[in-house]
Amino acid sequence: MNSSLIDNHRPESADVRLAEVDLALLRELSADARISNKELASRVGLAPSTCSGRVHALRKRGVLRGFRAEIDYEMLGLHVFGMISVRMTPVGRSQLAAVIERLLGVPETLEVYQISGDRDLLVHVATDHPTGLHRFIERHLSDPTIAHTQTSLVFGHHRS
Repeated sequence: MNSSLIDNHRPESADVRLAEVDLALLRELSADARISNKELASRVGLAPSTCSGRVHALRKRGVLRGFRAEIDYEMLGLHVFGMISVRMTPVGRSQLAAVIERLLGVPETLEVYQISGDRDLLVHVATDHPTGLHRFIERHLSDPTIAHTQTSLVFGHHRS
């Protein structure tokens, strides 16, 4: 994550107003979520117990939603990545939440984005072979609630 997003924090409500020390904690955790509490406390100038309490409070408030492992899927034999844009039928839009939940339950699905414009969803998938991608589309996106799909292969993934 680009830490300048955290630097430019603009609270939407009084409930999410964050102190500078909380923003510093988020910057450090976004750079390395595996950092020890002792090291994190040292970097932001807090006692370890205070640091732990502030991180716990950020989690309880929902500002810090979790810690995730970044996996190299290619090392697991998954070499074909696709971004599939999905346009729902008018009836399908009323069932969007169920479609998203169903797609998230499929092992090949990495992420589902609900988007604006002429498409409703963007589904990020990983498979072992192009036939796996084709199978995913046939099994999970051939649905009467889905009007159209368009698949793009992902050649590279870059993050700040």
